Amino acid sequence: MNILKRYESDDFDESYAFDDAEYGDYEESTGSSKPFLVKAIAMILAVTGIAYGANIALTSNGSKVEFGQGFQAYAACDSAVPGANPGIDVFPYSGYINDTGTGKFSLDSIILEKIHSSCVGVDFIIQVWADSGTALTTSESATSANGGSYQQFDVARFWYKDSATVLNIDNSYIDFDVLTDVSDSNEYTNGLNSVQITFDPDRTLSFADSTAIRKITVQTVKHGS
Repeated sequence: MNILKRYESDDFDESYAFDDAEYGDYEESTGSSKPFLVKAIAMILAVTGIAYGANIALTSNGSKVEFGQGFQAYAACDSAVPGANPGIDVFPYSGYINDTGTGKFSLDSIILEKIHSSCVGVDFIIQVWADSGTALTTSESATSANGGSYQQFDVARFWYKDSATVLNIDNSYIDFDVLTDVSDSNEYTNGLNSVQITFDPDRTLSFADSTAIRKITVQTVKHGS
């Protein structure tokens, strides 16, 4: 089972893929089996720990989902369209940062799918939350030369300017990209627009810890408000 959604990124270690164990018949050894059992148990615990960190369940609108599977959120601009199929599909992705002493499972990106064209012109606000109700830090930006100091952000906010353009509202190190095929007008008019949000802070500590995330919220507000 590939437990991590893998992206091309300098920040994330993509060199590991774990597969389901193959079970077969084993011949009894003439020697002691204790060393083998100890190693097997250690390996199982190690893989289980990694799987737990990568597949953290989120709670949104009363249903539980896992990273990479997604859930449906409802925004005011989307739900207000008569006859439309409301609901924006939200897909969070986790990665592992392989840093000595500070490595952790972190929120890599979020993809929003099935955004209706009526949402063009508004601002989207995305936040991730812990069980305590605290919004988690997801990125940062340098406030002095050479990264001498940083400002941290717990909000990802972008302006959905038009069908082919999304703009970051602040100076956070968060990338926003339109995934919609703009050459196909049907995707736009039929409410099949998609946006990818990629979190790219300089420091590991400013990535949201995947194991602490329990809820993701998506809001829309009038641009400039």
